[in-house]
Amino acid sequence: MPPASKFDAMKLRTMITEGKTAQQIIDAFGINKNNLKAHLLKLMDQDGMYYKVEGMNTRTVSGAVKFSKNGLRLSPVLLANYGFSQGDEFKVSCLEEGRIVLEKK
Repeated sequence: MPPASKFDAMKLRTMITEGKTAQQIIDAFGINKNNLKAHLLKLMDQDGMYYKVEGMNTRTVSGAVKFSKNGLRLSPVLLANYGFSQGDEFKVSCLEEGRIVLEKK
């Protein structure tokens, strides 16, 4: 039996109208970019209209970051996909154990 589809037209439509990027939608649904393209085509077919999603033509990356001897490395592509720019400064905080928060200054 094939796995259940993660397609949710209401949620996808809402995220698109809120201006979410492709990376944010991919993370929210837990899918890859090819699946997002398929979901987007299905939604456009259902609604009979075109939806433009920022970042569909750019590279997406996994949000998985590894802690190594050199520290954490957050790729420029990952940060750009979330609206950050080169030169941005951040405040780092730990609100609860096992969770780090970056806030743009």
